[in-house]
Amino acid sequence: MPLVQLTAPPGVITDITDYQAQMRYTNADKVRFFQGYAEKIGGWTKRFSSSQLQGQCRKIFPHRDTDGSKFIFMGTSTHFFVEYGGQVYDITPFRTDPITLTNPYTTGSAGSNVVTVTHTNHGLANTSPGSRVVIDTAVTLDGVTIAAGEYIGTYISANQYSIVASSGTASSGSQTGGGSVTLRYLTNNGPDDGLTGYGFGAGVWGASSWGTARSASGVVLSPRVWSMDAFGEDIVASVGGGEDTIYYFDVSAFVAAPSTFRGTTLAYYVTNTLSGDASQIPTKVGQVLVSTPDRHLIVFGSNPQGSSTYDRMTIRFSDQESLSTWNAQITNTAGEQRLGTGTNIEAVEKGRGQIFVWTDVDVYSMQFIGPPFTFSFSVLGEISGTISKNAATTIEGASFWMGVDNFYMYDGAVRTLPCPVLQHVFDDFNQVQREKVFAGQNIKFNEIWWFYPSGSSDDIDKYVIYNYIDNNWSIGTLDRTAWVDSNIFANPLTVDKTGLQYNQESGNDAAGSAITAFVETGFFNGDANGDNLYFVNRVIPDVTYSAGTNIKFTLKTKVFPQDTEITKGPFTISNTDNKLDMRARGRSFQARYETDTTGVAWRLGTWRAEGRVDGAR
Repeated sequence: MPLVQLTAPPGVITDITDYQAQMRYTNADKVRFFQGYAEKIGGWTKRFSSSQLQGQCRKIFPHRDTDGSKFIFMGTSTHFFVEYGGQVYDITPFRTDPITLTNPYTTGSAGSNVVTVTHTNHGLANTSPGSRVVIDTAVTLDGVTIAAGEYIGTYISANQYSIVASSGTASSGSQTGGGSVTLRYLTNNGPDDGLTGYGFGAGVWGASSWGTARSASGVVLSPRVWSMDAFGEDIVASVGGGEDTIYYFDVSAFVAAPSTFRGTTLAYYVTNTLSGDASQIPTKVGQVLVSTPDRHLIVFGSNPQGSSTYDRMTIRFSDQESLSTWNAQITNTAGEQRLGTGTNIEAVEKGRGQIFVWTDVDVYSMQFIGPPFTFSFSVLGEISGTISKNAATTIEGASFWMGVDNFYMYDGAVRTLPCPVLQHVFDDFNQVQREKVFAGQNIKFNEIWWFYPSGSSDDIDKYVIYNYIDNNWSIGTLDRTAWVDSNIFANPLTVDKTGLQYNQESGNDAAGSAITAFVETGFFNGDANGDNLYFVNRVIPDVTYSAGTNIKFTLKTKVFPQDTEITKGPFTISNTDNKLDMRARGRSFQARYETDTTGVAWRLGTWRAEGRVDGAR
């Protein structure tokens, strides 16, 4: 009888039954579809043998200075790091200027090494682990030594926190002193995970009675997600939640002293390095971005001019080429704009000739038009907001993003992306952790990857891939918290939840271990209507190997869609095998292709099967 093709069209489709899918792929892991055929994804290698990071990394920013030196800036929930010259440095910025306190220390009970620090309105966050304070003055008090250095501050109250002394224990206890002590606070730690907001005021209007603390709500408190951009060869950044100001990292100062350098607030840099006036710089900001080519420093979410209250929907921009001039005047291009729809600016991305701004409801275009208005704002799409700060990306002028229940793109108009795996994604999705969702480009393969936490996981454990040239989708599982595509560096750069850094698409294995990669079809009939049972006795493989020599093939059979499947295999097929002789009988069949060994990379060609009608039932 004529041979039957066993290779399905490219792309995974999950939102129908396996029987409806017929000869389409319905499941996959670590497999992409490129130029019409399924292939195993590339592997990854460690940049360092062990984790160099602390906290959860959710932002990577590769950078090159004017000398051509390469940097990788990484913002985590507790730190800010930079990789440079084969090492990773902690450059977490100072949140405050130097502060001098008088007799701030009180020792604990006799024999204790815990010291209470009294500082009115210290601003230290109540986090676990505690945020950090850098003490410049060495002190010995009541047998306890507090050396100059970095300490973890454990929150007690708005005016007090405790530290653990560097050496010694209290002799008599409860002694106050220390004299004149100079210290500085580092950026407060942020949460690793999303949290549901409870208590008074949580939830929507009318959800409960006035004066009643909520035990449940739809309000989600976001994990720490840094934003950052280049201002010349230097870096501007923010923690992104409106609780802090803009931070500044002088790259040349870092290169001069990488082991001791720390970033500062933009206000401190303007005042102390540029000898300028920092009084106009916003004190509370959301995300930060530098517009190009006009070079305005922009914050998305800010305290408006003349106010100290953070507004999630206010956009402020500095005067052109200026770090310090933010108040609008007829003689400058500084200004602000409050967006009219939504409750929060979720994401921003540079596009071709415009900046895309997503709220939790709509998507806007922000375009530089010059004086007197500087920027124009227009709504591009309604009810098409993004799900998180990092869920949007732009490629060749087009923008793609993951919304709260759909995928979208903009290429002159906002439109919904037809997605045959939509239910697979959103029916198994942890909404509390939605701010962890991020998009990663892989331009070499025309792909956008969205990473997300499944319904039973607080951490990212799944991905969905969209090939924007071939218009197909794939799915799978992978632990990643941040991703940036190759550009300055040869490979995409990624980080997992343990803080390990990887070169993605490097080699064929998972940092030396085997990658289990498979793709599986639906249950296809032996004939058009499934009228007959078929007996399959031979399979003719067609595989291209760029590494390794073997692939596993499994054929499952059924007589009826709800019937128990019968499994034949897996059979190991090598690159020298011309055929696989086997015996399988059924009305419908499912093919699975898989590898689970190291050192293998493959691409499926056109597989075929030989069989005959084995009776009508």
